[in-house]
Amino acid sequence: MAFKFLHLADVHLDTPFQSKDRQLRLFLRESIRKAFQKAVDLALSQRVNAVLIAGDLFDNDTLSFATERFILEQMERLKDARVMVFYAPGNHDPAGVAYRRSTIQWPDNVKVFNSLKPEVCPVRDEQGRPLAYVVGAGHESQHERGNLVKNFPPPDHANIPYIGLAHVWVMGSQGEAEHDRYAPCTLEDLLAKGYTYWALGHIHTRAHLWEQPPVVYPGNLVGRNFREDGLKGAYLVEIYGAGEARTIFHPLAPVCWTSFRVDNLSAAKSLADLQKHIRETVIARLEDGQPTGDIIARMLLEGPSPLYKELENEDNIRELEEYLLVSLEFRHAEVIAEGVARPVIPNDYRGQPHILGVALDMLEKAKTQPDLLMRLKPERLAGCAADAPEEILSYLSDLLDGMEYDVAARLLEEEGI
Repeated sequence: MAFKFLHLADVHLDTPFQSKDRQLRLFLRESIRKAFQKAVDLALSQRVNAVLIAGDLFDNDTLSFATERFILEQMERLKDARVMVFYAPGNHDPAGVAYRRSTIQWPDNVKVFNSLKPEVCPVRDEQGRPLAYVVGAGHESQHERGNLVKNFPPPDHANIPYIGLAHVWVMGSQGEAEHDRYAPCTLEDLLAKGYTYWALGHIHTRAHLWEQPPVVYPGNLVGRNFREDGLKGAYLVEIYGAGEARTIFHPLAPVCWTSFRVDNLSAAKSLADLQKHIRETVIARLEDGQPTGDIIARMLLEGPSPLYKELENEDNIRELEEYLLVSLEFRHAEVIAEGVARPVIPNDYRGQPHILGVALDMLEKAKTQPDLLMRLKPERLAGCAADAPEEILSYLSDLLDGMEYDVAARLLEEEGI
């Protein structure tokens, strides 16, 4: 008989949002609730044996009574279907007695791992036979610095899967630099335990750190900003015996954050031209990979544009945003024009008796005279050893490629040429 469970993490119910738009903040708060309810719906429809929550179910400092009631209602739904819930608190919802989690009266189908000391819990079938063992440990405070994983016990039963559940920072994992370094461990620490699956939380980027046995971050359930873009959801996992685990990702978030880079602005000489160009670029990118649900979009305008002066005006930016919001039917749209530059033709200024002409001549010499570059002690800039001249020159050549346009635009602006 298969052991089937849903793995989710970093739900962050009642997380504070930083947007100035109050309606957007309310929409995002409600989106997290909807996503969690959809996760429970999925667990029930798939008749899972258990739901595993790898920490940060809510934000301790901002959890409302209404959201606490909502969480318990969802747990009761799972209880009615005889679904166990295993919950390992993280740094945002720690298990210590000073925190909100300790005051919540959980239904008896919910096992909360309240301690740094790992516990081994069986999941049984209808005849009382163990289908799997879930081993978990929770954060006791908001700043756990120790390695939670090191004390997880080895499996005692060779033919029954062991599932590790923890909210940890795996060193070297994708997205680690954007998260606090709490409960650090290594991939080797995890693999050495001999478990069938590791259900992790803390890193908001979805990732398989190892395939067999799977070591998995599902990512957070709903993106909260443009750094947390793309599809968000949870993993449905199936294990037969103590063999390999089969994982299927299910998008659950009703909203998707996404950014679009829009370049080739030179041909857009009017507001109507620019609107059309941005819209067509975005539609083409959407067709390449359509996000699900409502879209919160950011358009990053880049490169030379004849409208660069107009795009410094906030009212003009708001006009663009309103047009894109309506025409593309987005939930929210932002236009960022910091990458827009003054259109210039560097050759028009070469050899001229002013600072721009001299700067362009110097750049040209640097491109064509490697000895000149090497006399400038470039290893510090390139970050290469001084005894690797070919590597240094390759790196600096890449830096110089196209630099004349940046230099020309900057000096024209600063010097009023």
